[in-house]
Amino acid sequence: MTEWTVATLLEHFQALRAADLEALQAALATAEKAVLVADGESKDRLASHNGLIRQMRDREAEFASQRGLDDFKESVDRRIGAVEKFQAKITGGLILVGAIGVANLVKVWAK
Repeated sequence: MTEWTVATLLEHFQALRAADLEALQAALATAEKAVLVADGESKDRLASHNGLIRQMRDREAEFASQRGLDDFKESVDRRIGAVEKFQAKITGGLILVGAIGVANLVKVWAK
């Protein structure tokens, strides 16, 4: 069995410390690579996301806005209302003319 002296213990702990430092350096290098890769991927994702947002904004002009639809609906409702009023006046006038015509026919036949 090996006897431990201060010199052998010092040598043993220095070897352990060197191995730990190597492992730590390797872990730090791996972590740094992982951070760089993740950074590059997040930049790519952000760029594609921004591209998608720009594309959606460009396409937004092709679709009608809610305000535009509401304005169009109001104008159509006004026109339809005006047509309905006109139609009601015409119908009332035809009924009145028909009643006058029937009254005149009754007068003519009554003679």
